[in-house]
Amino acid sequence: MRIIAIAQQKGGVGKTTSTANIAAAIALRGQRVLAVDADPQGSLTLALGFDPNEVEVTIGDAMLSGLPVPTQPTQVPGLDLCPASRLLADTEFLLVPKTGRERFMARALEEVRGDYDWVVIDSPPSLGLITINALVAAQALFVPVTPALLSAAGLRDLLQTIEEVRLGGLNPKLLLGGIFVTFADQRTIAAKRTEGELREDLGELVMNSTISRRIAHEYAAQAGLPVIMAEPNSTAAQEYRALVEEVLQRANK
Repeated sequence: MRIIAIAQQKGGVGKTTSTANIAAAIALRGQRVLAVDADPQGSLTLALGFDPNEVEVTIGDAMLSGLPVPTQPTQVPGLDLCPASRLLADTEFLLVPKTGRERFMARALEEVRGDYDWVVIDSPPSLGLITINALVAAQALFVPVTPALLSAAGLRDLLQTIEEVRLGGLNPKLLLGGIFVTFADQRTIAAKRTEGELREDLGELVMNSTISRRIAHEYAAQAGLPVIMAEPNSTAAQEYRALVEEVLQRANK
């Protein structure tokens, strides 16, 4: 079982949309996939067609109480969801006094090792304990960034956290699988220049695939489905399928 985390401390970068589409695209390739919503906002839960307000058990309960990881099938064949709700916000607070508090998610996910080929974790938009738990549990991390200076600046803090996780012995083998650009707008010279500078600055860390702003994403959100299911022939879906090709190649290094 391979575990990948999608993380970015800055919100509004398409992190949850990307998590939903990456997980769905892997599942549609015939793999068994668990998408873990580790964000108390429950955005991934909503994106996959469920109401976070109706969720009573989250990954936090599995981490703290030893309960089984809660899973439920989605409308995507082969894709299950571990849902989230605001209740998950208490988990971070309750983890603080625990010994080995950074490893609780990794232990919980060990219980589903025989059930899935892939686990894709949607981390909260912060560098708190839940995000650290996701980084410790994962073999590879993928980071969405928008072609904007604030997004790139926030990236530096995340990269520092990754090094701390590695060098601190929490997860020495954590691979930074890649950074991918979201909300790209190829119509403006400024956006093209900013994306070019980002690629020049970070080199091969930046993945070839770029996710553009597309109206299909809005239609998919209204349907409670990833765009590759809701609008499979759209350019948006094609972009995510191309991204997943890279994710699978880089995550298996």
